[in-house]
Amino acid sequence: MRTTNTSGEILIDSESSTIASNTDKIRALYHLTKPGITRMVVLTTTAGYFLAIPNFVTIQSLGEQILHFILTVLGTVLTCAGSCMLNNYIERDFDKLMKRTMNRGTVTGIVHSKTVFFIGAVLCVSGVIVLSNINVLTMLLAISTIVTYVFFYTPLKRVTTLSIFVGAIPGALPPLGGYTAVTSSIDSTAIILFCILFLWQLPHFLALSWMYKHDYENGGFKMTAVKDTNGTSVATQMVIYCLMLSVIAPMLTVTQATGYIFAAIAFVLGLVFLYFSVQFFKDRTHDKARNALLSSYAYLSGVIMVMFLDKQ
Repeated sequence: MRTTNTSGEILIDSESSTIASNTDKIRALYHLTKPGITRMVVLTTTAGYFLAIPNFVTIQSLGEQILHFILTVLGTVLTCAGSCMLNNYIERDFDKLMKRTMNRGTVTGIVHSKTVFFIGAVLCVSGVIVLSNINVLTMLLAISTIVTYVFFYTPLKRVTTLSIFVGAIPGALPPLGGYTAVTSSIDSTAIILFCILFLWQLPHFLALSWMYKHDYENGGFKMTAVKDTNGTSVATQMVIYCLMLSVIAPMLTVTQATGYIFAAIAFVLGLVFLYFSVQFFKDRTHDKARNALLSSYAYLSGVIMVMFLDKQ
């Protein structure tokens, strides 16, 4: 209800303020799940699942297959969102030191840190419970995602530049989990899927870390970009990982998971990603790093799209 004062001016009552405040809290909590990462997890998990399912599914089993897929994605998303919230909870004192993170709900105080911890833990546990109904292997991969991201990668970021490799593990597990949800086992195709996402994250994050080099330095994070004064090491590593990615991705055709069209397009997309990394190597500026970052998104989106179109 609204009230007016003696001058006839409309005053907003406490109930409206509470509603607005609750909306802001929900929005803040949502952003603490890192929606961009969650969307990528949905995409990569779906790709892994799709590559594993048989080409022929009977009408009788179609309903069960759809439910199985939904539970797989749901469980994976819950563990991912929960891990991101716990990451934000742990890093709340460091996030306030960086421009790109100083507006997070854990920093501004719009949500209580204990609330973030509780919701993050509940999401993680819920995800594991959901995936326990898929199979043991997929559930264990989800647990590994939580452990490596929250308990290893998060603290290691402030200790060593090698944290980038540790952090790439949980990012590469979702497509593997999607695959094992169907097969209940890990084969050569599953390993290549893991390697594609693992390698993709390295130049992707190196470009991002160069763009926010000073932010990470202010936050006290031990990134390669922070220690690299002129960007030579960052750029060299990006080129090397892009070369490796160009070779590894087409190997899905060797395992007969995809056709030759995939191999050709994945190779070309890898060369495009490599091109922008080389451009950054020649001119190590913020704009060149941003171009390399954008090309990494184009690469991943393109490769996954062709996986769907040229599945064997």
